[in-house]
Amino acid sequence: MSTQERTDVRSRESGGRGSTAGTSKAAPGTERLPRPPGTRRPGLAVLAVLLIVLGAAVAGLLALRLDDRQDVLVARSTIVVGQQITAENLAVAKVASDGVAVIAADQADAVIGRFAGAEIPPGRLLDPGMLASTSLLGADKAGVGVSLGVGRYPAGGLETGDVVQVVRAVEGEGKAIADQATVSSVKTSDDSVFASGGESQAVVTLIVSRNEAVQVAAAAAADQISLVLLERGATTKGN
Repeated sequence: MSTQERTDVRSRESGGRGSTAGTSKAAPGTERLPRPPGTRRPGLAVLAVLLIVLGAAVAGLLALRLDDRQDVLVARSTIVVGQQITAENLAVAKVASDGVAVIAADQADAVIGRFAGAEIPPGRLLDPGMLASTSLLGADKAGVGVSLGVGRYPAGGLETGDVVQVVRAVEGEGKAIADQATVSSVKTSDDSVFASGGESQAVVTLIVSRNEAVQVAAAAAADQISLVLLERGATTKGN
């Protein structure tokens, strides 16, 4: 190969390398297209709108509920069964009374002078079923305190206003000494109704006739009294 031929070959090789280098340099310089901005999620926007609408609806319902409240009578302090109700026993509260038996505050005059047919604790809403037109402790009645131990009253317990039969139990033999007595009050260790199942002793005040009072008191002193539940909360309520 002559000198001229060798020179031509080198020139072609140099040109090929330069072309290749130029091609390789073009690739890194190629710019990628920018990513489009994040697409918004329409579902979240709809959910946010629904939550706002729901919150407004709830607030509106609460406002309407508050507007529906009315002034009603409640017990200011404990009113024991048979007690004649006075103005000092009553207070007024504003409540929503839908579906609840209550006595409107403007009916206080119709309540004053009546009697409690059952014990009414402080703050309790008054309803017509709690009231009686006559006192349990009338001219021919007497109240007798009876201490009762386990097994001497129903397992479900007793409440004020219950009607019971008073039985004198001696050596397995029982005799009714008061056919119908009314439970005036029940006092236990927690100052409430009997504990279920008779877990503790309790003192019960019974309203009986004066002719029966002596026998009941004597049997109570000898720890011979058992009570039989006849009616739950009957008494003279609503009379």
